[in-house]
Amino acid sequence: MERRFEVIADRGRIIGLRESGMSIRDIARTMGCSTGKVSRWIRRWHESGNLANLPRGRPPRCTTPAQDRDIAASAEAHPHTNAVAIRDTQHLAASVWTVRRRLHEAGLHHRVPAPKDRLTQQHRDGRLQFAREHINKDNDFWERVIWTDEKTFSSTNHGQLHCWRRNNTRLLSMRVSVLARGRVPRLCPLPPMVESGKWLESWLQRET
Repeated sequence: MERRFEVIADRGRIIGLRESGMSIRDIARTMGCSTGKVSRWIRRWHESGNLANLPRGRPPRCTTPAQDRDIAASAEAHPHTNAVAIRDTQHLAASVWTVRRRLHEAGLHHRVPAPKDRLTQQHRDGRLQFAREHINKDNDFWERVIWTDEKTFSSTNHGQLHCWRRNNTRLLSMRVSVLARGRVPRLCPLPPMVESGKWLESWLQRET
């Protein structure tokens, strides 16, 4: 704020020196600026009597309302796309940053998708069958159960995945990152009268 007042004061000094009869070249030498700058502010003062900065208008938008709707629709239909692909497919004469701004204006944001396992109908049937087979098992049975799981590995490194989505739509099927696992978790019941916690403790002692 203080700097702005200092700048306006310098411009007023230019006008005062000019009105005192000093030449433009001498004013420029005294103020330590160019003769063009001195001439510009003298001309502004004669034309408008104003030495403040003029309000700057925003540049016109380079996309039409119809193009803005197409940008948002493209991200809605293909959430895992990116701004470069949207610009190229829509043949837009705009920058990538402009495409991202239009998406943000439409309420679409670049987020990391939620990772979810790929569930086929076979997976669903197997889980339902497992639930039916073990629905009546008591606590004694489950205390003798050790669960094993599988790890997910990828043969390609595609980097961090992202998707365009609105708030509170993270778990919609089109906006999740589907993972493929080799096998479903397995249930390993221990022999009767053996608790899983005690068995695991004894196993760790043997290994160490």
